[in-house]
Amino acid sequence: MSPRDHGYARYKLDGCRCYVCGFAVAQWRDAREQAVRRGQWQPYVDAAPVRAHLRRLQACGLGLRRIAQAAGVDRKRLQAVLHGRPERGTPPQRQVRPGLAQAVLAIEPTEDLLGPATVIDATGTRRRLQALVAAGWPQARLAARLGMARGCVSALMARERVCVRTVRAVKALYDTLWCADPRRHGVDAQAYSRARNQARSRYWAPVGAWDDDTLDDPAAVPDTGAANEPTRMERTAARHDEIVHLASFGLSALEVGARLGVSSTTVGTVLRAERAEHVGHRRARSDARPRPPPRGTAPGAAPDRDYA
Repeated sequence: MSPRDHGYARYKLDGCRCYVCGFAVAQWRDAREQAVRRGQWQPYVDAAPVRAHLRRLQACGLGLRRIAQAAGVDRKRLQAVLHGRPERGTPPQRQVRPGLAQAVLAIEPTEDLLGPATVIDATGTRRRLQALVAAGWPQARLAARLGMARGCVSALMARERVCVRTVRAVKALYDTLWCADPRRHGVDAQAYSRARNQARSRYWAPVGAWDDDTLDDPAAVPDTGAANEPTRMERTAARHDEIVHLASFGLSALEVGARLGVSSTTVGTVLRAERAEHVGHRRARSDARPRPPPRGTAPGAAPDRDYA
């Protein structure tokens, strides 16, 4: 019993003469005659572009079985294009049917078709993790949500290639957290500020700097308004003002540091410098203030001088 479905192929190759197979052959002949009349009859096309495309798909990590499923054709037909039919002693096909060529050439090596262990570019994964850190998510929290060890997120952001399984996990995490406030999900203020400061110091692009169609494009550039970014001196001055402002409300160095994501030592250094500056200003004003005349001198009169 032939494993083929009833139709044109079973009529030609297996000699089946049932009604279904005969009707399929009649339809094929009718379509052929109409195409010949219109001058559009092209039973075969060159197989070289199809073969080259199959090899490109395989180089991207797609197996022949997965390609056949996506194209809706039998895997043996693709094997015949690539390697021929060794059991029949035939070389790779030089021509294929237009329908087969169209189905294969329409396949692109998208992530959905790739196997979970396939290794691909890590650009999108790296950008998503960096954007989440810029939003205030500590790397340890991201690692826990991904089911990884604490240091794995940092290692992922340093890689050039990752497996598809990891890419999908990071995409799902990003879609869940990109608009969520970390402080409402158990992240304390100090860890939140530390994550944001880390991302800012390393110039990691935030969530709003990427469009959905540019996140995975290695050639894309984030829209961060870099031309208007403050300089290092401006950032230092702004942090100085924030520390002084919070300390003016009576907050301790530890409390100020926790709110701004800096150490209490840094806060103490800034406050000591601020106090020293105020003392210097007071002394300068005191030295510039006119001194009162000595006692016994009439107002407006010059003090007595002794001349030798």
